[in-house]
Amino acid sequence: MKKLLMNQTFMTLTSADLFETIGTSLFNIILLTYARGFQNANLMVSIVSVATVFPGVLGIITGQIADRTKNKRVWLAITKFVQVVLYIVLAQLISQKQVTLLMIIILINIFSDILGMYSSSLRMPIIQTKISNDIQEEALGINQGIATIMQIVGQAIGVSLLAATQNYQLAGYINALTFLIAGIILITGYKSLEVPQVIHKNPSAHRLLILMKQTLEASANINAWALLGSIFFMNAVGASMDAITNLYLIDQSNKLPLPFSVSVLIINTVMVIGTILGSVLHSGWFQKWSFKAVMVVCILDLEVFYINFLTLRSFTIILITMAIGGFCMGQANPKLTASLLKVADEEIIGSLTGLMTTVSIISIPLGTIGLVLIYNIINPTSAYIVSMILLLVSISCLLIPQKQSASVTLDKSN
Repeated sequence: MKKLLMNQTFMTLTSADLFETIGTSLFNIILLTYARGFQNANLMVSIVSVATVFPGVLGIITGQIADRTKNKRVWLAITKFVQVVLYIVLAQLISQKQVTLLMIIILINIFSDILGMYSSSLRMPIIQTKISNDIQEEALGINQGIATIMQIVGQAIGVSLLAATQNYQLAGYINALTFLIAGIILITGYKSLEVPQVIHKNPSAHRLLILMKQTLEASANINAWALLGSIFFMNAVGASMDAITNLYLIDQSNKLPLPFSVSVLIINTVMVIGTILGSVLHSGWFQKWSFKAVMVVCILDLEVFYINFLTLRSFTIILITMAIGGFCMGQANPKLTASLLKVADEEIIGSLTGLMTTVSIISIPLGTIGLVLIYNIINPTSAYIVSMILLLVSISCLLIPQKQSASVTLDKSN
């Protein structure tokens, strides 16, 4: 931790992320509340919900653009100031309730989130170059933990602001202010973000896929496509857990030791605490814990979670499995990203992290729509069993052997 606190690059990026995360989470809750005020509230809220997730699907594209960006620190700062302008414009529009204006506001928010994805990929080569290998995992974990906390803070600020003022326009200006502060922080620490310029060799799409496959296998010691498959299926189940758990608690409300709302609050709190602890504990023994081992523990934990729904129906087991699952999720992403940074060529690191985001995002509909529909249309037991099957597929993917171990360097001819 001391080495990280002394690293100006880490402090600059983390401080900027803190305010950016507050702004993003603040406005997401504001936009949902704004959409609820329209006549077709369900439709509008659904559109906003889809729009909030959509930019993540483009992660592989924004990652490739970031890889081709020459002066990454310049564009990293520019994106924040562009987002400031976007939210100032948005604040002018959100004072009126018109469907056309809502669509424009949603498009502005989507564009801002795409810029956020792009700037996230721009950070990766900077972290790779300016933060030493032995503390990269800890740095990424702490950054993720802070982001988790700030998401809650941002949502709380958004809800409190609306409750006190009912002023959506003010919320837009405050959001612009958070991005302005993030941009000023990046300018203040500008010198610490300097990395050597890399001449991009612009590999073909086929060559890029080969390089990404080689890098994934070298970093995680897992067959690349099997790794992506495992992440896809586990994330699909994870995406549905909130909804499935809430439905389960409603069905079992008369058997719960606490009222429904209190039960939901306790479960969510335990999950968040587990995630934060998993995010920040990346030194000592936890640093030696492999990504594959984390995935296996997480999947087995979720299997127990659903077995409990089918059999014991113990509230205590729900809390324990939620805590362990949150901890493992907090461990997984920093471990994989840090492993990628250790072996990846700077030219493809943005594409790789973007690919991880894309795979995670496109799996969300399978869980949030598919599994919830099974629960409501067929029966809860079927939803639990399908979830367990998807988890078994996920863990099976991790057992698929690598075909070969290959170099991860770019071909000079490309």
